Amino acid sequence: MLVPSSAAAGQDAVDTAHELETLRARIKTVQKDFEASQANKSRAERRLFDVERQINQVSRSLRQIDTELQVNRDQLGELHTRQESLEGELVSQRQGLATAARAAYVMGRQQQVKLLLNQEQPSAIGRALVYFGYLSRARLAQIEVMRMTLQQLRDLEQSVGEKTQQLNELRIRHEDESARLRQQKGAREQLLAEVTRELASRGGELKRLRNDEQQLQELVASLQEVLADIPAPASERRPFKAMKGKLSWPARGELARSYGSRRGNTGLKWQGVLIAAPEGGKVRAISQGRVAFADWMRGFGLLLIIDHGDGYMSLYGQNQALYKEVGEWVDTGEVVATLGASGGQTESGLYFELRHKGRPINPLSWCAGKPAPAAG
Repeated sequence: MLVPSSAAAGQDAVDTAHELETLRARIKTVQKDFEASQANKSRAERRLFDVERQINQVSRSLRQIDTELQVNRDQLGELHTRQESLEGELVSQRQGLATAARAAYVMGRQQQVKLLLNQEQPSAIGRALVYFGYLSRARLAQIEVMRMTLQQLRDLEQSVGEKTQQLNELRIRHEDESARLRQQKGAREQLLAEVTRELASRGGELKRLRNDEQQLQELVASLQEVLADIPAPASERRPFKAMKGKLSWPARGELARSYGSRRGNTGLKWQGVLIAAPEGGKVRAISQGRVAFADWMRGFGLLLIIDHGDGYMSLYGQNQALYKEVGEWVDTGEVVATLGASGGQTESGLYFELRHKGRPINPLSWCAGKPAPAAG
């Protein structure tokens, strides 16, 4: 039995939605287990975690407001353009009607009376009277067109007023959210100093870094296990491994730390790269994929992990805000986050890793050239 295409499409949508819910539920379980493993965070670290999550939410809210503001500005501009056009049409219509009214006034009804009194042929008189009728109906039509134009202008003026009010409300919201963001960043600075003092007093920086790396390794392994059971839909996209050496860097900035270089005096090595750049810059997906993780993680801050299939993953850490949710598909070059210094970092930038089957691989071998300089 053949299934109608519309019914098949509907079933595909249901299957996709069910798959997405299943994926999110399973990854949520992984996240809960992961959060339980981080329960040994100090009081200051827990507060830093809360504040940086709040900064994430406010930053996302600001981005949404900015988008709405731009849409409303564009719509208001279109309304003003249409209003100017209608006003021009109205001026032209008034001039035409005034000309017709003056001609009618000059002629009055005398011409029609003369026609009836003259000894003209009845056929000529009839044609003239029809002509006068046409002129009269034309004037009425002009008046109706002008009336409709006036109504359109009144409707437009109301729309302009409503759109202007919406813009004002959005600006107020933007100011309020910006104030909240400044307040939370101030709280973060105080907490960061407290966390730094705690770590210095306790010592054990090497142990903490090793624990952070181990937790990240376990998280990636758990995510790969979950994603392996839910294969990606068939598509015409190129395999990730075919793009080696051709990928664009996820952010603009200076390559401050290279893969494999030493991490201070700890004896550990960087498993990714650090791109130093001002806060607020854009972080873009290096390739198409599905978001496997989007949350805060000790040592890495607000972390986004994208699964590219065939065991390849890209990791974007210490962001100020994450714009994607678990299970969402992203396209190459799509903005997925904002640069920041979350996770207790003191300098803004992006921590970027590539992994294949859980093992770190050198981003310098996969991305073309070096990151472009940060915008001034």
